[in-house]
Amino acid sequence: MTREVRPQSFPPLLRLTHALPDAVTAGIFLYAWIAPFHWRETLVAELLLVMLVEFILIHSAPFLGSIVLASTQTLQTRLKLFAGLTTFYSLFIGTYAYLYKTWIPVIAFAWLLSAKLVSIVSDRQHTEHQKLRMRGYWVASFGYYLLAVFATAFIPFPELGITRYGSAYGISGDSGAWVRHPHTVIAAGFLYFGLLAVTKLLEQPTWWCGLERNAVKAA
Repeated sequence: MTREVRPQSFPPLLRLTHALPDAVTAGIFLYAWIAPFHWRETLVAELLLVMLVEFILIHSAPFLGSIVLASTQTLQTRLKLFAGLTTFYSLFIGTYAYLYKTWIPVIAFAWLLSAKLVSIVSDRQHTEHQKLRMRGYWVASFGYYLLAVFATAFIPFPELGITRYGSAYGISGDSGAWVRHPHTVIAAGFLYFGLLAVTKLLEQPTWWCGLERNAVKAA
């Protein structure tokens, strides 16, 4: 069997394109952390929903990415599968939108999904390597999310501009760390999306070689 030619490192401009959506999202979290009422009075609550939506997308990323990169399937089949899975996960997003009476979860779903797909489909000539990248970014996203949540739960991050109880920012509920200390969810979002942006900006093809060796051993 002929081995696929491995791609070289992405050029700086392409890596910047990969990192930009996550960098913008991290910037919005930082903005809310410093000046929570300056743009929108409910911005902190809306960014909490962004973190919940991202958790759903981390779960869906391997399935959606596999469909996009399924080169053995026809385009029509891939579109049907992609639409089906997107509809399935949209039910969860729609529930958030209904409960919180806002379109923010829907907008966040579209934005965050686009940010992931931009990176996945950027090099369709090396499908096998892209599958490794997809798997690597899923592992990284899952790890970064846990790191961000646990770090902000146990490390005393500064409150900056978020000094009130969650209800002051539109967060419903009477208990929970993100309700009592809303600055922690914003700090977690900044840390999580910031780490993703840095990873995409500095990415090298050799990062995923360990995943390939493990896949060969498993086979």
